[in-house]
Amino acid sequence: MKKQDKRSMTWLLQYLRPVKDKLILLLVMLLVSTGLQLLNPQLIRMFIDTAAEGGLVSSLIQLAVVFLVVAFVNQLLTVGVSYLGNDVSWIATNKLREDLLDHCLRLDMNFHHRKTPGEMIERVDGDVTSISNFFAMFIVQVIGSFVLLAGILGFMLTVSVPITAVMALLTALAILFMVIIRNVGVKASREERQASAAYFGMIEERLAGIEDVQANGHVPYVMRRFFQLMRSMFLKSRKAWMLRVVPWNTTVILFAVAVTVVMLLGVQSYLAGEMTIGTLFLIFQYTQLLNQPIEILGNQVQEFQKAKSGMLRSRELLAERSGLIQGQLEELPSEALEVEFEGVHFSYKREKPVLQDVTFRLEKGERLGIIGRTGSGKSSLSRVLLRLYNLDQGVIRVGGIDISKLKLDAFYRRVGMVTQDVQLFDGTLRENLTLFNTSISDDYILETTERLGLRRWIDSLPQGLDTRLASGGSSLSAGEAQLFALTRVFLTKPSLVILDEPSSRLDAATEAILQEAVDQMLSRSTGIIIAHRLATLEQADKIMVLGDGRILEFGPKEELANRPDSHYARLLRTGIEEELA
Repeated sequence: MKKQDKRSMTWLLQYLRPVKDKLILLLVMLLVSTGLQLLNPQLIRMFIDTAAEGGLVSSLIQLAVVFLVVAFVNQLLTVGVSYLGNDVSWIATNKLREDLLDHCLRLDMNFHHRKTPGEMIERVDGDVTSISNFFAMFIVQVIGSFVLLAGILGFMLTVSVPITAVMALLTALAILFMVIIRNVGVKASREERQASAAYFGMIEERLAGIEDVQANGHVPYVMRRFFQLMRSMFLKSRKAWMLRVVPWNTTVILFAVAVTVVMLLGVQSYLAGEMTIGTLFLIFQYTQLLNQPIEILGNQVQEFQKAKSGMLRSRELLAERSGLIQGQLEELPSEALEVEFEGVHFSYKREKPVLQDVTFRLEKGERLGIIGRTGSGKSSLSRVLLRLYNLDQGVIRVGGIDISKLKLDAFYRRVGMVTQDVQLFDGTLRENLTLFNTSISDDYILETTERLGLRRWIDSLPQGLDTRLASGGSSLSAGEAQLFALTRVFLTKPSLVILDEPSSRLDAATEAILQEAVDQMLSRSTGIIIAHRLATLEQADKIMVLGDGRILEFGPKEELANRPDSHYARLLRTGIEEELA
């Protein structure tokens, strides 16, 4: 066995280990079922020979009853094996799906920018589905098939050595051929999964941008792209299927040869008086039964090729490592936190700097307003502060601690972010507000929503906090969404809050309510406000103006406002808020 196959099996066993007891029970049931399959042809032989010799009717009835009981028990075992096999499959594959999703959620933004959500769905679910039969039945059915083969050949050895030799030879040839070509379809199956991932990625991407697609008349282009990817997936799927069925086609040919030779030898022995008609029928039955384990082995080789491609892709995904540097410190102070940038340089691509030598300090409880044109680096500054990317150079300290020295969980417990886009999850209002944190009481939720202006909306819902929300956010107005986002962050009691212009899409009345909520939140924490409108900065203590990734000016708001030559003063005089966009 190749090293790669050994590594795949070792990796596989870690998911089968928790269900080893069920696998053992599954194997026992399969072995009993195999024994009953071997017994039934013997009962039929006895029945035929007894009838041919003019035996008692009572003996024939007894044999018929035993045959029916054995067949009934065997059918029950078949159902049990199918149920238990699927149970094992779901337990093992769901654990793998869980590991893949958890791993993906912890990877850095560079990874997620390279992969579309549609592609990740295919990687997390599609690839794992291709492994499901392997988890459920591969080991058990392979062992059961070899036991059945051994039993058939063992029984046949007591009947006819030449016939047994022919059956054994053709069986060995079939198995040898399947072992030799077991990997012939792996590469094609892997390409099939990649084509499927690209297909799902395209659908997700186009549906996410449905408004732009329809408004700009891009439906024909999307359909053309859809056709191209569908054709690619069809061609690669066809190629993979044709290569995977090579083992099965080979077994069919070998089985046809085996049946022909064995039946010729059997008829010859019967005509020579060397065996009874019942024995001849037994040979025929065992020859037919011989096809079952060989066909199972052929099918399992196909499943192995699909599963191996899925395993390789899953292992590749699990081998991805987050580029984020994560420290070991587990706690930040619970009070408002000072923020310090020291010589920070950052770029998404090395040849194109986004932040250059950014240095400033924000004291505990202060509010900083950040303004600048589109592309000036405002959002990038918030992203590096939120630990979504590593710095190229420099240090960011929060509460006097280098954030790269902190565990991410410890960092996010004390830092909150309010964005313009609010993501809702399929769950109750309570679960969405608390992000499924059951330790937050209903009383505190209602008290907070009352203070932030969201309580009236909650009271208008038919089931209050138990109201189920649809994922995506379509059930909320723009104002409700922003208040919702503020409440969600407020409930975590953050020490540092970053607000990405939460009021840019609101009318004046709703903005006033929202501003009051923001003031309450920032009364107990340090705040950074990324502004697209000057009105948002009324409560700011300090102003930072960014341009081309550099700090053009930084200082107390009143000081900059009273300095005629400052960028901020010029914006106040002209009121050209478009300069911020």
